[in-house]
Amino acid sequence: MPALGKEIERQLTPDEMALKEIQGYIDRVEHQAETQQPQINQPQQTVSAAQANQAVDHKGMVGTVPVVGAKKIMLPIDQKELESGLKQNILEGVRWLSEWCVMMIKKYPGRVFYMPQNTNK
Repeated sequence: MPALGKEIERQLTPDEMALKEIQGYIDRVEHQAETQQPQINQPQQTVSAAQANQAVDHKGMVGTVPVVGAKKIMLPIDQKELESGLKQNILEGVRWLSEWCVMMIKKYPGRVFYMPQNTNK
């Protein structure tokens, strides 16, 4: 029985202790997120090679501008060859090429294109 005038201190659960330890960090991150200006997502424009080498900023100083652009990826086979290659034995090279093409299509959606049928014959 506790002594008179003293309150019984409740023991904290592990979740409550963890929350107590990180509460200050959570408050700082939330405050930082609220005070920062949201970044507007604007499409990036590609820069020509001549403009990429040198550009003039608003103060008249000359500097370099990074070139940002997604290049198209052309697969070495067309769609019919890819589909037939996926049906081949796993030991065949065309199967491995087809699997690699499928991986590229999944890795770079929208940038991968099949080779036209008339150029690979």
